[in-house]
Amino acid sequence: MDLDILAYKGMEDKPAAVFIHGLGMDADIWVNPSASGILGGRFPVGTLLSKRPSVEDFGLCTEPPGKAVPRFSTGRKPDTLQTLFGDLRGKGHTVITWTQKRQAGPIDSIVPELKEIVRIAGTMTRSGIILIGHSRGGLVARKYLTESDKSVRALITISTPHNGSSVAKIAAYLSPLVSIIDPLFSGGDKGTLSFTIKRIFAFLKSRALKELLPGSKFLRSMKDRAFDWIYYISVGGTNPTLFSLYRWRWYSVKEGDCNRWFLKPVELFSIPDIFEKVIPENLYPEEMKRGMGDGLVSAESSRIPWSNEHYNFDLNHAEVLFDEGVRNTLLKAIERIS
Repeated sequence: MDLDILAYKGMEDKPAAVFIHGLGMDADIWVNPSASGILGGRFPVGTLLSKRPSVEDFGLCTEPPGKAVPRFSTGRKPDTLQTLFGDLRGKGHTVITWTQKRQAGPIDSIVPELKEIVRIAGTMTRSGIILIGHSRGGLVARKYLTESDKSVRALITISTPHNGSSVAKIAAYLSPLVSIIDPLFSGGDKGTLSFTIKRIFAFLKSRALKELLPGSKFLRSMKDRAFDWIYYISVGGTNPTLFSLYRWRWYSVKEGDCNRWFLKPVELFSIPDIFEKVIPENLYPEEMKRGMGDGLVSAESSRIPWSNEHYNFDLNHAEVLFDEGVRNTLLKAIERIS
C-alpha cells in the first residue's frame, strides 16, 4: 500500500505511538502544525489558536500617528506549536503517522491504511502499540479495534465525537451568515477571509461530516467494546470559540498638553458566537455552548464510553492538540502504561 508515511524509530522496549489525524487535515498537524491547514489547507490551523491582539501604544503626539495599519486582525498567533508526536519522540518512543489518501473520505476507507501503519509500527517495537487519534481519527482507531488487535496496548482520543457531533445539523442555518460577513471585507481581505469562511460553510454541508452525526449509519454500525488488554484515555474541550475577527480603532488619552495614542482591537464577531444570531435557540448545539463543547465536539461526546481516564480542558477543538497541560497529562498517562 503506497502511503505518505513519516516515522522515527525509538527504543524497542517502549510502545510505539501511531498518530491519526482528523477529517480534512493531514500528517502535518502532528509533525509540522504551523504548515498544516484545514479545508484543504485554505484555513491555517494557527488561526484557530489565535488570541486577542494587544493594544498598541504609539506614544505622545498631537495627532494620530500617520503609520498605516491593517484594518482587520484575526488575532495573535502562537510563535511555536508542539505536539505529543514530538514529545514522545524526545522520550525515545517510536512515533509514526501518515496522511490519509482520502482526507474527507468515509472512515471505512481509512481503516485499511491504519492497519498497514500498525503493522509497520509493530516491526519497530517489542512493547506494543498506542493509538492516538484527534477528532475523527479516534473513530478510525475504534473502527480498527473491532478486529481485536492484541498488539494495541492503549487508545488515546482527543476531541473525538464518540457519540457524534450535531454541528452538521446547523448547515441549513448558515447561509444567512454570508450576507452578514461579506460587508465586513473589502479588497484583498474579501479575497482571503471571506472565501475561507465560505469554505467552512461548504465543509459543514459535506457528506463526510454527516457520517459523524449522532445516530448516523456509521455510528450505528460500530460494534466495538472495551478490551481488557487496552487502556482507554479520552480528552475533550469546553471552550467553543474557534475564530475571532477584530477591527483596529484609534483612541487617545490626554497627558498634559498632548495626547497619547493607542490602537485598540475591537471584536467584530467570533465563531461560533455569531451563529446564535441565525440558529434558533432550541436548535443551538451543545458543541457550541461555553463550558459544554470545543466548538465542534461536545465534552460529553468526547468521552470514550468505557474510558479508564477522561479529562476536560478549557480549550477549543484545535488548542487541545498543542496545550502543554494536555500534553503533560497524556505523557504521564503513557508513562504509567509503559
